[in-house]
Amino acid sequence: MIATAQVNVALTIPKPGAFELVERPYPQINSGYVIVQTEIAPICLEGTRIWTEHDFEFHDDPDHLGHEGVGTVVEVNPGSNFVVGDRVIVFQGDHCGHCHACTNGMSPTYCDSNDPELVGAKKAAMRGIELKNNSASGGFAMERFRIAPEANLMRIPDELEFRYAAAANCSLRVGFSYQEAMDIKAGDTVLVGGVGFIAMGHIISAFYRNATVIALARNEYRIALLRQMGVEHIINPDDSDWLEQVKALTYREQGVDLAVDGSGVSYYQQKLMQAVRKYGQMNFSGHTPGSHVHLNPLHHVMDPARTIFGQHDVRVRDRQRLVRALMDGDVQRRIDVMVTHEFPMSRAGEAFELQASKACGKIYLWTQQ
Repeated sequence: MIATAQVNVALTIPKPGAFELVERPYPQINSGYVIVQTEIAPICLEGTRIWTEHDFEFHDDPDHLGHEGVGTVVEVNPGSNFVVGDRVIVFQGDHCGHCHACTNGMSPTYCDSNDPELVGAKKAAMRGIELKNNSASGGFAMERFRIAPEANLMRIPDELEFRYAAAANCSLRVGFSYQEAMDIKAGDTVLVGGVGFIAMGHIISAFYRNATVIALARNEYRIALLRQMGVEHIINPDDSDWLEQVKALTYREQGVDLAVDGSGVSYYQQKLMQAVRKYGQMNFSGHTPGSHVHLNPLHHVMDPARTIFGQHDVRVRDRQRLVRALMDGDVQRRIDVMVTHEFPMSRAGEAFELQASKACGKIYLWTQQ
């Protein structure tokens, strides 16, 4: 199926374990938006649930999928800040320009226009983008042509390949922006648990900052990836002395400066909180529906004087530094390790099956193929 100037092509998952590419009208845009020809739409965490359980978050459904992407601007309105031919990173969601997140350089995920409780699920995030533009397609990433708010775009330098720029979505960007906010420095010790591509993004960012990385990991496939990235300290969380092993790698055995959960499950979260030193920081980067962690404010936060962090996406104020990091040779080498598989969108079923197997790192879909 070939897309033309009059048609769009979108990936759909009409039932568990099955996908279809469907034709839709070519997008249309109002002022403040551009049309991007998507090149890469990476698969995010929810891909496994979508494929195996048909379980969707508020912004997705069987016919509208994906929020990550990079591509080329193919249509603008008069007065646009972009021109046809600009290569861009598309940061997810919409931009109102007036709320706390928009006026303080924060993540667009937290823009009021992306909050279903404020504007309603049918008007929020990517659904709202289609509604505001009166368009029958283009709000989502797993489409050949996508509508993007100009405020959520960043030009890609000529020397930066799409495959590295795509890590500015839900992989490196999460760890990078978190670690900017937490002010991680050279010599700090970063412990990661629940190692998938979100945790790998934290690992790449930590190495970029010359921090020491320790991993709690059991998945042999992903352990091999960590070793390729240069992680020397990998501890089995099932070991009876796992905590002693972790502390032995820290300054005066006081515990780690930062612990990062990429799983969203209590097994790792409870362990990670035990390993953080006094006045250390705990970061929640993973999310698993139905999973809950027992957190005692006195025991876990106040007594050890810890700080807990949580956010999605990358802050606007961090975007330029993120792109500069993406141009670093060591960062690119580790992204090459993290991105284990790339598929044309016409073979999306294979990609989602592989994601569900966990025998992978980050998976890219090339939407024009």
